[in-house]
Amino acid sequence: MERWRSCPALADKDEAFLAAVADYLVQLEALSQKQRHCLALFKAAELVNALIQIKERREAEDRVGPELAHRSFALVRSVIRNRSLPYAGSESQCLRDPQLTAVIDEGCRLFHLGKTNKELYQKALALSAAQCLALQDQLGPALDQYLQGAGLELPETLIASVRASFIDAYRS
Repeated sequence: MERWRSCPALADKDEAFLAAVADYLVQLEALSQKQRHCLALFKAAELVNALIQIKERREAEDRVGPELAHRSFALVRSVIRNRSLPYAGSESQCLRDPQLTAVIDEGCRLFHLGKTNKELYQKALALSAAQCLALQDQLGPALDQYLQGAGLELPETLIASVRASFIDAYRS
């Protein structure tokens, strides 16, 4: 059995979900180191935004507020549209590589279709899990780089939650 199957984030997942993760891992492991780095930067932005949006929707006690939630959402939407991650005071990271575009587009497609289709939503979650696994070594540094350059003032509790839920939980 693959070592990744023992990570805490996958403990309660069924075999169909794990099979989808395995399929996506094959695609992701074919990426070059530079492609993985760029995808990790995008994934960091996406994970921060996802957690912010979830907390806002649930009106969690530790939510960041509608203004920051909107800024985070607008930034990720802009990255998806422009295929570039802008950073204050430094060079932007290009995401126009066809393999990166395909991965990002597939995630967006599954997420949006998954709003009305439970099976596709599970595939979106499987792709996200596979990304967290494949990018395990890059996600921590990518999160730090994103936080340093994105121009968003985020509370430490949110950052700790992203690390716990999407980086530490995927360690096997």
